[in-house]
Amino acid sequence: MATTLDSKQSAELQKLIRQLPGVAATMHARAAELREALDNLQQSTRTWDSYLLEPAFAHEAALALEQSFESPHSLSGALFALLDYGEGTAGVDARQTLQIPGLLAVPDSIIERASALNIAKAAFQELTSAFKACLEDRPALERDSQLRDALADAGYPRTHLRQSYRQILLCREKPDAIALSWIKARKSIRKVTPDWCEKKLVQLDPLGEDTGIQYQRQLLAGLHQSQHHLLRQIQVQSRPNLQVAEIFYGDRDGSGAQEDHYRQVGYSAMPVLVNSDKTGRLPEFTRVEHQPSRSRRRQRRDLKITPEPFLPALRVHLHTGK
Repeated sequence: MATTLDSKQSAELQKLIRQLPGVAATMHARAAELREALDNLQQSTRTWDSYLLEPAFAHEAALALEQSFESPHSLSGALFALLDYGEGTAGVDARQTLQIPGLLAVPDSIIERASALNIAKAAFQELTSAFKACLEDRPALERDSQLRDALADAGYPRTHLRQSYRQILLCREKPDAIALSWIKARKSIRKVTPDWCEKKLVQLDPLGEDTGIQYQRQLLAGLHQSQHHLLRQIQVQSRPNLQVAEIFYGDRDGSGAQEDHYRQVGYSAMPVLVNSDKTGRLPEFTRVEHQPSRSRRRQRRDLKITPEPFLPALRVHLHTGK
């Protein structure tokens, strides 16, 4: 049974709750400013390069945003400004985010606006993390529920936390080249024990009020001892990632250095903003397929998993034992 907050914890929690409206408002304001600036750039007479990839999930994102790949800067602005659940998406898996990978040439002023949004997002994430830390002795579901209530009271009931947290990748200085490569979706499978599963199920439903969780606990209790070693948790990264790295050629500054400098920018779930001065041109970059090619992988013994999960709440399946 969770204990009540002591006076110090309660005071700290109330302090964070008072800060929440202002921090969230700043984040939304910076997002709106960036979107407006990108819309203006899209409508300007100067041409600014773009290279947005169009896998199926990116087309789904554009459709959800009611935007077109024909206007890449406006499309990107809409994606950057999306901090809430869209219409009809309330209650969907909070781990899902809209993704459009690629590159976007922008002036320095856009880089600065994106940087300001990143700072505001980091402040918002720090505040929500501190909020949950005040409730660390409470079940995860209760912490999430109280944070949701606080966001609603602050005027932001539809906040999508993952989209609010994720940072915009920036190339602040125009590189000589950019390397792009697809990192294919991965599946991780690990062996788990009945005790581990039971503990996790209890954490999901500490009061025993969720009939679905309680049914799964009954299934686990009824699993024959000879099958305990067959429990496997599967974690799937369902979408491929576009890996981005910037390259600066040797001796570009006249120092005499011969080695090229290579820096990982990150994985492009959203367009990477590349400072292109006033030229509007992207540097040379690797062209990749819109959808990564599929390769046949030899099936391993540990991938012989029953297709339907045994414990859906934990993504736990049973190994066939073959």
